[in-house]
Amino acid sequence: MNLKSIFLLAIYCLITIGCKNGKNLTNQNLEKHTQPNIILIVADDMGWFDLGCYGNQFIESPNLDQMAKEGIRFTDGYAAAPLCSPSRASLVTGLHPIAVNITEHIHGNQPAGPNQKLQTPPVNQQLNLEFVTIPEVLKTKNYISAHIGKWHLGGGKFTPEHQGYDLNIAGAWNGLPNSFFYPFFPMGEKPEIQNDAKEGDYLTDVLTNKAIEFITKQQNGPFFLSLNFYSPHVPIEGKDVLVEKYRKKRGNDDETIMPNIHYAAMVESIDQNVGRIIKTLKALGLEENTLVVFTSDNGGLSVQEVPAFAKHTPPTDNGVLRDGKGYLYEGGIREPFIVKWPRKIKPNQVNETPVIAQDLFNTFVDVTGAQGKTNDGLSLMPVFNGKALAQRGLLWHLPHYSPQHGKPASAFREGDWKILHFYETDSYELYNVRNDMAETFNLAETNLEKLQEMKLKMNNMLHKMNAKFPEPNPNYVGGK
Repeated sequence: MNLKSIFLLAIYCLITIGCKNGKNLTNQNLEKHTQPNIILIVADDMGWFDLGCYGNQFIESPNLDQMAKEGIRFTDGYAAAPLCSPSRASLVTGLHPIAVNITEHIHGNQPAGPNQKLQTPPVNQQLNLEFVTIPEVLKTKNYISAHIGKWHLGGGKFTPEHQGYDLNIAGAWNGLPNSFFYPFFPMGEKPEIQNDAKEGDYLTDVLTNKAIEFITKQQNGPFFLSLNFYSPHVPIEGKDVLVEKYRKKRGNDDETIMPNIHYAAMVESIDQNVGRIIKTLKALGLEENTLVVFTSDNGGLSVQEVPAFAKHTPPTDNGVLRDGKGYLYEGGIREPFIVKWPRKIKPNQVNETPVIAQDLFNTFVDVTGAQGKTNDGLSLMPVFNGKALAQRGLLWHLPHYSPQHGKPASAFREGDWKILHFYETDSYELYNVRNDMAETFNLAETNLEKLQEMKLKMNNMLHKMNAKFPEPNPNYVGGK
């Protein structure tokens, strides 16, 4: 019997003990007045600089800006990886991508091409069932859970309904829709959203409709909702009315000016729908004791996409941050990270503590009084209570070539310092990201003592986690 089976058996025993006169704990609502509802909203490819509250002066995001004013805006919030699948695996398990062996986006393990110097290690093509997920932990505290939107952690028996979620809408193997307009995916593939939609409907709106239905139905709670927008990932398609709004605002449609108007429209659609979620909570009297988290799975796309989805790309530039999706520079991993919980969190907070995606698992365990924290993240409850988190190192490991032309690398941040190791050249870069968030000044040659300290800490963590590394490609003939 594996650890997950033992954990789920313990859950069953707790529920069975809690049953009385044939009534299950889920119907007793013993803790509905004290247990917070939890909503995790995850954008797809939204960059750190794409919202007004993070400095963007072109894209309008009043609802997320207001959410930041009413809670905590983390300036140094990070994804677990610069690509979607590993980030999402960490969000749902609280484990580092290394621990679940998903260190790149799931698209099949491919042999190295003749122009690649390194053969990269194989990764799991799904989130294996042995790993405990947020909804499985929260079942011990009587939570009903829903996954709505992007999953990209495996199909078949590895979809959300097999990973602890009571409801799964539109979560499957897909990493992106065919279009953001109806029918979104091949007709008949996702009837749960296609049957209630019509010509002209926009996917971000439709997913939010389903989220609102779930919130309304489960308003007596407690519930956990994971709302995962497929936007603003490619294909870059905004609603016409918003595209025209941004065309007029800019005065032209020159797509070399970042962010481009189609992408801006996609981001505002997300903002509008976050506003709809908050409005629903207010109308139902749930806002005060609902913990809402908004973040993204990796940085904004800053290069041209593959030919099939190249239209309107690159769509954004991540502001002062270097590079974007597919890279371990700040533009690829630093994210919007906003938390609101009126009952617990004081408003108007801006926090510079480095936090990361896998911290949310332990945070949700803490706020619900559940058990089962991981060793790969910290709970953010001390921050909610006005205290500081213990300083720790944050590790990223991308031993792969990314579709955005990123090269195999690892990165490590502790305090103000960040080191990167590039495996093709066995070279290191060192930055003080507090003073130089654009990662312009490589201090590797001028601060050898700090370089050696950071190198040792990064390598120790990599080996402690049994990380897999790229190896020389025996078929390499030159090129990249």
